[in-house]
Amino acid sequence: MRAKSKTKTSPDATFVFKGTIKKLKATTMKAAPASARTCIVTVNEVLEAPQNLTSYAGQDITVEFSERRQVKVGDQMIFHSISWLFGESVAVRSLYEEAEADPATSPRAGAGTQRKQRETHKHFNDADLVVSGKVVEVRLPKSGPASKKSGTTKPATTHVSEHDPKWREAVIEVADVHKGKSAKRRVVVRFPASTDVAWRRAPKFTAGQEGYFMLHESTHTAQRKTTKASDATFTVSDPHDYHPYTEASAIESIIDSESDS
Repeated sequence: MRAKSKTKTSPDATFVFKGTIKKLKATTMKAAPASARTCIVTVNEVLEAPQNLTSYAGQDITVEFSERRQVKVGDQMIFHSISWLFGESVAVRSLYEEAEADPATSPRAGAGTQRKQRETHKHFNDADLVVSGKVVEVRLPKSGPASKKSGTTKPATTHVSEHDPKWREAVIEVADVHKGKSAKRRVVVRFPASTDVAWRRAPKFTAGQEGYFMLHESTHTAQRKTTKASDATFTVSDPHDYHPYTEASAIESIIDSESDS
């Protein structure tokens, strides 16, 4: 995964990400002993990663600092790390850390923020259902989906090819509904798990991810006129369709404006 910002990368680092320190002298795994150098970090944005770590944005992981540092909860940093342990969570060893510059002080902050806001608003308007919640399960689907809206996603194929999307289903436990209607407290979302160039920018979900989901009804749901909202199946294929809570300012401002109107 190519970095989205220009940073000084440690030569041996394989997992580079922006993160916020959530808890000091703590870990997310029993196998990773807590020490003065370990902390729980929320991954805000993945900059570079091997395939098995590309979907960790929005999740809490364990980070062991390269050395003891004076940091506090809420500090945001860029971590240049390598894999350490895998299990009920993930633990990495940081080879090099750098403080993340305050986005508000960046010369391009205004233009970048406005562009992101426009893209988010466009996807919000295009979505059939917008919810916030948590992924509680990821499973194989019963059949391949295709979106009812042109340009939202590519049609599923019945044969395996180099561009096969490898559809998966994420079950989302809904905390709040911000657009549309959902009678059930859980919704099923289909997403392409493939990291092929045709699909790699699409959201990839794993159990435990939390945030805002902008969902589109799949074709087979739209064609079944008698389908209840509670039985609908949705798809996502664009990076703007998912916003972790740590990067939710754009969509939260839209939700606030919609509720006020």
